[in-house]
Amino acid sequence: MAGAPRPFLLFLLLVSQPRDTSPAQSVCLPKLMNGILGESVVLPLDSGETFKSITWSAPSPHQDAPSGRRVPLAVVTPGGPGALPRLTVEDERYRGRVRLHGRSYSLEISNLTMADEGEYGVAENTVAHNMYYCDYPLLIYKRLSEPEIRVHPVMIGNGTCNVTFTCSAGERARHLNYTWTRPAGGAVLATKESLLLQHRLGDEDSPITCTATNPVSNSSASASPKVACEGPVLPQTPALSYCRTKGILVLGVLGALLAGILMVHVLPTREQRRP
Repeated sequence: MAGAPRPFLLFLLLVSQPRDTSPAQSVCLPKLMNGILGESVVLPLDSGETFKSITWSAPSPHQDAPSGRRVPLAVVTPGGPGALPRLTVEDERYRGRVRLHGRSYSLEISNLTMADEGEYGVAENTVAHNMYYCDYPLLIYKRLSEPEIRVHPVMIGNGTCNVTFTCSAGERARHLNYTWTRPAGGAVLATKESLLLQHRLGDEDSPITCTATNPVSNSSASASPKVACEGPVLPQTPALSYCRTKGILVLGVLGALLAGILMVHVLPTREQRRP
């Protein structure tokens, strides 16, 4: 071997190296999911390889569990030739509420409750002995109903009124934003829960709109500084229409004619018949 060419020695060295047969592992970036109370959410999984099993995990139901602790939720295994994969639900909290989404391996959870919040995960074991892991932090929100606007006017003299509007959507403050505009959809006046405006008595009305927004919905309500400071405008009694007035006059004339006929013809006849 002393006279062996150097390239041949390098080839023998490469061939003699032990091959790495350990499974390959890949981890995705966490996928933040927003769910709507009472509705469904899909935890996406794009599986491009033939798999042995896909194991989904759910947040632990125990309040005293360490942060991030998870428990088995469901296991997906391949079906027979031409058959759909099998889904076995292991966590009784999700029985009747989970399924594979469409013809994919994504997991759909329906009838969401606030207790479903937490971190979910998936572990995919492929035929090639590769492992894929991904985490799905899930937050649950309510669809916002029409917000309530509370009004607090204060007269400060000289026909001027300071009025504070406070908007409340009845939802947790987390990720809940308020926007005040005038008119609706116009220039932004404020981006907080309360708004202070000044109104001079007698000025024209200029309503304002509060829009409450969370990651899954938005809703709006409007209020009037003029109404807040001066009170609602009482509806005026509508004037009698021409036709109605004419009808009343005709009835009056007919009534007078009838009374005259009675006085001229009927009453004298009765007087003559008396003995």
